[in-house]
Amino acid sequence: MKWYIEEETKELRKALETEILGWYKVEYKKMFGCPCYLANGKMFVGLVTKGIIITKLDESDRIKLKRIHEILPFNAGKKTIKKWVRLNIEASSLKSIMPFIEKSYNRALTEK
Repeated sequence: MKWYIEEETKELRKALETEILGWYKVEYKKMFGCPCYLANGKMFVGLVTKGIIITKLDESDRIKLKRIHEILPFNAGKKTIKKWVRLNIEASSLKSIMPFIEKSYNRALTEK
């Protein structure tokens, strides 16, 4: 299964990178063929075809995000990673979820 198709996600990737690549200690890394972004070595956001994975939200932030956007579980094969959320989103809607990406970034940055 291919998790990331650049042709279908290019605009979203560009929009996300415009927002986050200048942040302190943000690095780009490809994992499982998907663009992933790390702060202080910890992944805080990644891309899948036509979607974003946010990895470092606490339960209250996941509930708040769910109020403004449909969230899906992130499945890695047969395993579901319950603390990660997947959002199918267009580049034009990215601004609406940036506060949550920033929270994930801040959590990754301070995590030991």
